[in-house]
Parts: sequence; C-alpha cells; structure tokens
Amino acid sequence: MKLINIFCLILLLGATARAETLQSGVLMAATRYQTPFYVKTGAQSGPTIVVIGGLHGDEPAGYLAARELQKWKITRGTLVVVPDAHIEAIRRGVRAYPRNMNRLFPGNPNGDAMERLASQIWDLIKKSKPDLVLTLHESRGFHADDPRRYGQTFTYDFPELAPRFRRVAAKVNAGIAPRKHRFLQFVDPFPTCPTYVCWK
Repeated sequence: MKLINIFCLILLLGATARAETLQSGVLMAATRYQTPFYVKTGAQSGPTIVVIGGLHGDEPAGYLAARELQKWKITRGTLVVVPDAHIEAIRRGVRAYPRNMNRLFPGNPNGDAMERLASQIWDLIKKSKPDLVLTLHESRGFHADDPRRYGQTFTYDFPELAPRFRRVAAKVNAGIAPRKHRFLQFVDPFPTCPTYVCWK
C-alpha cells in the first residue's frame, strides 16, 4: 500500500467523524465493467482529491486501500474515490483484461468498452476539478533494492513536481526506521495514464 498517498490525504482532508455529504454513482452502467464511484464532501471548504484504485487487477493493495478511503469521514474538502476502476481485471486477479487500463487515458467515448471506461473516469476527473489525483498501486519489491520495482516510491510524471513530493516524503520518512522502507521519489512518465493526462 502506498502509505505516502494515505498520509497526503490525512493532511489535506482531515479524516474525522464530523458531518459530511455523500454522493455515489456508477461508471459503465449496465455492462460487465460497471463500477461505483463515491464523492464525499466535508463541512468545511478545502482541496478536492481524486483517488483511483484497481487500475491493475493484480495489485490488491491499490484497490483495497481505495475501498477503505471511501469509508473515511472527512471534515474539509472533497474526496472522490473510484475504488475498483477495472473491475473485470480485479475479478480475475490479473493486471490487464483484456488491456492495460493504465495506458488508455484519456479514453474514447466512442471506442471499445475499455476506452469508454477510461473516458468515463476521465470525465469524472474533469468534472471534479481536482487539486490532486492519486492512483494507488502495489509492487513486488523495493525500489531501493531493485530500480525496476516501484515499492516504497512516490511516482510522478514530471520533474517539476519533485519539490512538492520531496516535502511530503521527508515528513513520512521521519517515522520510518529501516532505511530500505523509506519512500523514494521516482519520475516515470506515462502519457496515457490518468495522472499524466491531468497534468497536461
């Protein structure tokens, strides 16, 4: 689970038991790709954050963390959660079915089912006007041990974002003793993933 992402959310949204409003809906209604989304708005104004889990069905930490987040009660700002973005891949426990969801953005409203799903997620992101978009993933190894692995990284698409993530990583790492468990910054742009498309 990407703890650094969870830490960002706690700082920005203030998870407590105060009053909030909840809206929900579905993407790809009445298809096998139908999947829910949740919009939680705190009583106080604040940032809007979109969290997407389950882009890869073989990364349970990503979608399980997103499912937990949609249960959070927040005091300020807005939290938009798509916990199980690629529900068909999740059901099968595979990375992609039949295609890699994290390589299809911004999608195509007139394309095949996968492209339409990506397009509907992208429309939800645009409608939300977020201050931050996070996609939650899982890795099978530490980046410090093997640069091909993404474990314990805060991965982002553009070098100019580095100062922001450096500050957050420093706060998180202050509480992590084993050096290899500390979070690293990693620039890895994918022009067809949702976070890249948002920045552009």
